[in-house]
Amino acid sequence: MMNLSGKKVTVIGLGKSGLAACRLLLTQGAEVFVSEAKDDPSLRQGAESLVRSGVAVELGRHTREWVKGRDLVVTSPGVPSSSSPLRWAESEKIPVMSEIELGYLFCKGKIIAVTGSNGKSTTVTLLGKMFKEGGQRAFVCGNIGEPFCDHVLEVSQEDWVILEVSSFQLEQCYSFRPRIAILLNISANHLDRHPSLEHYISAKNRITQSQREEDFFLLNADDSLAKDLGKNVSSRKRYFSRTKKVEGVFTKGKEILSSLDGQEERIGTFETFRLPGSHNEENALAAVLATLLAGVAPSAIQKTLATFEGLPHRIEFVGEIEGVRFVNDSKSTTVASTLCAVEALPDPLLLIAGGREKNENFRALRNPLLKKVKRMILIGEAREKIRCAVAGWVETTFAATLEEAVELAYRESKAGETVLLSPMCTSFDMFRDFEERGDRFKQSVEALRMRKQYAC
Repeated sequence: MMNLSGKKVTVIGLGKSGLAACRLLLTQGAEVFVSEAKDDPSLRQGAESLVRSGVAVELGRHTREWVKGRDLVVTSPGVPSSSSPLRWAESEKIPVMSEIELGYLFCKGKIIAVTGSNGKSTTVTLLGKMFKEGGQRAFVCGNIGEPFCDHVLEVSQEDWVILEVSSFQLEQCYSFRPRIAILLNISANHLDRHPSLEHYISAKNRITQSQREEDFFLLNADDSLAKDLGKNVSSRKRYFSRTKKVEGVFTKGKEILSSLDGQEERIGTFETFRLPGSHNEENALAAVLATLLAGVAPSAIQKTLATFEGLPHRIEFVGEIEGVRFVNDSKSTTVASTLCAVEALPDPLLLIAGGREKNENFRALRNPLLKKVKRMILIGEAREKIRCAVAGWVETTFAATLEEAVELAYRESKAGETVLLSPMCTSFDMFRDFEERGDRFKQSVEALRMRKQYAC
């Protein structure tokens, strides 16, 4: 545990992670400063609560004086390593750590850390429910929306912490050591921030850097990029696979089997699993393997698989109007995740996509799965780039708003078809976050349903 009493610590960023880091630092007797580049009413509200607790806050800018002379800088995941305050800290030889690293230094419990390009939130939620069903206390937090630092002091040695960790959070982790680390998959992502795919992969691989021989690293044997990342790690490698027998967990048909320490055992079945798509079965297998290694009973694992209904904004069925189904996959911010959604649903589809790109290669959409898409309705800043990428593969239409896109998609659809919102882009050009985008989609569908109902 780090002694922070009387230390001067600057927190960069005043989002959820920054606020949580400040609260934890205050409990440890640190003198806390916060620097936030933005300034809006919601940030001011958080700043006012910190000021009342004795924290010094600057909004709407970063100044070197807020970093100079500090003992430590804690950075939020939204702050790139190239940002001015982190470069100032480097030049002043001030240590920098992420909110995840800070929380780890005060954590008494056992950690399962989940990373990957897609499926993290679904997997950590499944893990939490499996532990609860198995009678073990577990805290689900991290990038899923509940900051680690807000819960770490509640954790005892017997508890498990299930953390969703992003590449941004791992960049500034140094001693962070999960008992079980999970890498779900790797695809091109966040290339607006990472200079290359190799840099992005390297950030993901930091999840294992402090693991020891008694720890586990769980890898997707069906993912060409992810499966080879365990070559130079100290921990024990185990695998999950939908296609072949591995040392770990795998499937035969719909049956889920484990092969650990030379013993093969039936764990359960996917017959009653409600989440669509092979990618969700991979997420579930990762959760099954981790919980088995943590001592959760197979009966609790199978009961969770049979009752889990998924998360909002992840291939979420919204409703049906005159035989046309509407599905909300607003969480999708990559081409790979959108192709997973397309694969999971019956054709034909009308796909609403677009937003602010992350330097994605939209030509990867030229995939046989795209034949399931009858038309794409494109919105946001990236719509022209997407249109050019799929020219000759699928018909496209532009819409000025999400509401207009829903109307156009419905107008082009027939009974038995599906309108899918799966943007493959971030929401920040038009919405606060993917949750607001997904909620607006659902509101638009409900408004359309009401108009059709009263028209009759």
